[in-house]
Amino acid sequence: MTGKPAPSAEARDLRALLEAVRDAVTLDYGIPDYERRLVARTRLARTVLDAVAKEPADEIGWNADWLRGKLAAEQADAEKREKNRCGRCRRPFDPTDTRFDGHDRYGDTPWCRSCVDTCHEGSAEHICVICDPTRYSGGAR
Repeated sequence: MTGKPAPSAEARDLRALLEAVRDAVTLDYGIPDYERRLVARTRLARTVLDAVAKEPADEIGWNADWLRGKLAAEQADAEKREKNRCGRCRRPFDPTDTRFDGHDRYGDTPWCRSCVDTCHEGSAEHICVICDPTRYSGGAR
């Protein structure tokens, strides 16, 4: 931009930046890796706020867009990690650990071989999220 933005545009950009920072530091407490993700997202927000303090006012909108892009990429990475971990023990799947009680994915299920092996070793009264998912999560096998 060449020149100083209008006060209304500056206020709009500042509001967008504040909303992006709020989104960066707001996560659901129940998600896996809550602390690690919040620290990473807070670092991004701090980087943007430090840049805004040093740069001209017409760059605020760019910083808000940059932060939103980084948050979207972080969310996509978190969703990818979540798909690649056991639904019971929450450990990441290890495709190289193909033992019967290893941590490779068990077939197409959301569980690792170790959890399925433990479930199959249970007693007659044994009930868990693997053998009775409707009781614990409402989902079907």
